[in-house]
Amino acid sequence: MLEALNRSLFLSLNASDHPSAVLLALALGMGQWLIYAIPALLLGLWLWDARGSRGTVLVAALALLVALCGNQLIDLVAFHPRPFMIPLGHTFLDHAAETSFPSDHATVFFALGVAFCCQHRRRLGMLLVGTGVLVGASRIYLGVHFPFDIVGALLVSVASVWGLLAVLGKAPVHVGLLERLERLYRRLFALPIQRGWVHG
Repeated sequence: MLEALNRSLFLSLNASDHPSAVLLALALGMGQWLIYAIPALLLGLWLWDARGSRGTVLVAALALLVALCGNQLIDLVAFHPRPFMIPLGHTFLDHAAETSFPSDHATVFFALGVAFCCQHRRRLGMLLVGTGVLVGASRIYLGVHFPFDIVGALLVSVASVWGLLAVLGKAPVHVGLLERLERLYRRLFALPIQRGWVHG
């Protein structure tokens, strides 16, 4: 029953055989390329955010790693084909024939977004979660994911952030890691810091 619902929702969101060129371009931008903005976002927060959020950035990055590791564990025990492997619907993005559940692309945005929300950066966090929804919808539209793959990504992300914060609350190992990273950063970026180009 759930699989039938999953497929039905997919067919309602997947592109037609002759989609609008504008919609297709937007979906490709969101579903394939937007993820490359994430490293720039994290680096920008580290270098220029005046709110002292380096600890927040570190925890968010750790949450992302935990979530992606969780996805890999799921991949090892449960295989779910992508729509084009069945085949079902229309595909407009080349992708390897590998398991679809959960979506790594959506996980990146959801894990970071939930992590920021849980660390008093709600506006940024909700923006990332909302973007994750659009990225997930785009990948459904392009024919490489089912709707439940996106829902699964959100659930893995929430569980990963919750678990990580629970562990760090009892054993705050990230504090020492942050200190080491900041020492290394100040050594490598001594000149830009001295010139005031980035925060010290």
